[in-house]
Amino acid sequence: MKKILFPFLFSIFFLACQEKSKIRQDQFPYEVTVSAPEGYPVEVHIGFLSDEKKQLICGVPKTGMTQGGWKNDGSAGGQSGSVIPSFIDLTYVAYAEKKFYRVQAALPKAKILETFRKGFTLMESPGAKQDNQMFHSTYDTFTIGTAPGGVIVIWLSQMHHRIEICRLQANEVFVNVNDFYDNPDGDDQQQFFDSLFKITVPDSIQTKITEKGLPFGLWDSYRKKYNYRFLFKPYDEKDKFTFQSHQYFNGEATILYKEDVDKNGYLSASIPSHVYFTFLKFKTEITFNDKEMLSVFDDLQNKHPGKPMDILVVPTFMYNDFKLSVKCEDEIVPLSKYKIENIWGG
Repeated sequence: MKKILFPFLFSIFFLACQEKSKIRQDQFPYEVTVSAPEGYPVEVHIGFLSDEKKQLICGVPKTGMTQGGWKNDGSAGGQSGSVIPSFIDLTYVAYAEKKFYRVQAALPKAKILETFRKGFTLMESPGAKQDNQMFHSTYDTFTIGTAPGGVIVIWLSQMHHRIEICRLQANEVFVNVNDFYDNPDGDDQQQFFDSLFKITVPDSIQTKITEKGLPFGLWDSYRKKYNYRFLFKPYDEKDKFTFQSHQYFNGEATILYKEDVDKNGYLSASIPSHVYFTFLKFKTEITFNDKEMLSVFDDLQNKHPGKPMDILVVPTFMYNDFKLSVKCEDEIVPLSKYKIENIWGG
């Protein structure tokens, strides 16, 4: 009897361990947030994430108006999960458009799981027990981006790493204002939209909307990717990049440590919005202009189809300034609308 029982119990134990291992491999803790471009605020009415059986994983946070920026995560409001979501259902109000939107869509579960598993490499913070040691990490935030026209983009992020998962489309829906909030003044639908537009949308954006209309399509244009790299051209030929941190207009972000920088390879990425560079002695931060970068990149790609581009970073004497241009094959186009945010070191 013991000879029969032991293998039976061992097989149960082995299967249980396999099941626990499967759970650990397929579940990753994450917070859920909502973001919107600056000046185009939204507010969640109701929303949730669910699994492939349409069972609730967690709600989408209702934390009031959000307009913290396309490249930033919003407030989680205590909403979190660990099961990989398969569906999203979200209803929200877009104050700049005076509309309610709803998105009901399947999510690419396999891609989300693969992205969690792949993660990225981080470096130990200074002062840690093992300074400068590299370790594997992964994402911890699931962010739902909302842009004019019902554009929905999903990212996974953690610290300075952010990656797009998918783009979805929300559709206009009717939500009674009395179901959305207490409505103490008894406003009808139009009064609600008009008053909240004046209160929540910055004056500068109100003026732009009045003069030119809403910038539909802008955030989709940010999603176009190009093959390019930053190429440092020091005047003494001795300096070099030692670290790069990139933020892109499509909402993604990445870090390049010394090993990646030394490879000097081309990246497939959206136009850069903000970069942080360190050299052997100096450091700098640079912010780019979206219209200029789209114009220059598209023009060069039309003239040189499929050819990679170099953003040339050239310091002036004693690193008092930096001059930037974009090179593709034998053509160089100077940039003029970037801003050097800071230069320090030496």
